Order: sequence, then structure tokens, then C-alpha cells
Amino acid sequence: MKYTQAKDVMTRAVHTVEADRTLHGLSDFFLDHDVTGAPVVDTEGTLIGVVSVTDLARHVRDGSNGSTARVHTAYYDELAADYADEDLEALHITETSTATVRDVMTPEIYDVNPHTSVQQVADVMLRSNIRRLFVTRDGRIEGVITATDMMKVVRDL
Repeated sequence: MKYTQAKDVMTRAVHTVEADRTLHGLSDFFLDHDVTGAPVVDTEGTLIGVVSVTDLARHVRDGSNGSTARVHTAYYDELAADYADEDLEALHITETSTATVRDVMTPEIYDVNPHTSVQQVADVMLRSNIRRLFVTRDGRIEGVITATDMMKVVRDL
């Protein structure tokens, strides 16, 4: 298959996460859906940001004041570029935390339309140093393109 436009590369099944979900719930969401990031929506379903395991890890503390869960080992590869091994070992999510996805998400949304060329998609991802962007039409999410998706394009050249 020749990849020419965003719609040819995108993953159509996009799992969104609610802005008011707890961080422990966010960790469960990532594991349940086998993803490392997701678009964030408000109560009306409007796209308001993006959250990743890196955002979660930046916010997580040592968990000394409550019951904790370790950040799942499935995320170590994703986080290894940003954190030292000893920092990864110390990451815990405090189950009693009142923080929500809204507190840790990135409010900047990078999106393209379905007809954007794959070259433009790559340019946006490189220039913005992001690992995922969303394909939208009329404010609705139609898909997501990750760095892995773009590697498939390169592989199939």
C-alpha cells in the first residue's frame, strides 16, 4: 500500500480519556488499552489536550504518604529516554492522590486533516518533537498517527 495522506497511515480506533479521571485510573486506562498516550476530552467530548505516560511520570511522586502502585514496567521503554534507571525505579502512583488527567495533560493539541501529506505529518512531528498527533475533521477525532505508524511508512518505501 502506498501511504500518501494522513488517512492512509492513521489508526482509526482511538481511545479517549476523560479529563476528570484520576491518575491511578489513567494508569489503568493505559494498561487496559495497551497505549502510551491518548487524547483528553471534557465532559462534552470536546478534545482539550493529550496525555502520555511521560506526563504521568513527570507528575508522580515517591508515594510515601499512602498506598502506592509502581508505574508498570510496560512503560519503561517509553520513559527511558527521559528518565534515568534509578528514577524509573522510584516512580509510584499514590492511589489516594486527588490529581486528575487535567492536572498532568498537555493542553497543546497537534492535529492534521485526513488529506495532509505524510511528508507534512512527519514534518509536524519532527519540528514539534512529538510522538503522536491526531487526525481531525470538523473538530472530531478520526484517527491518531504515532511515531510507530510513521516507521511503517519508512519501512514500506
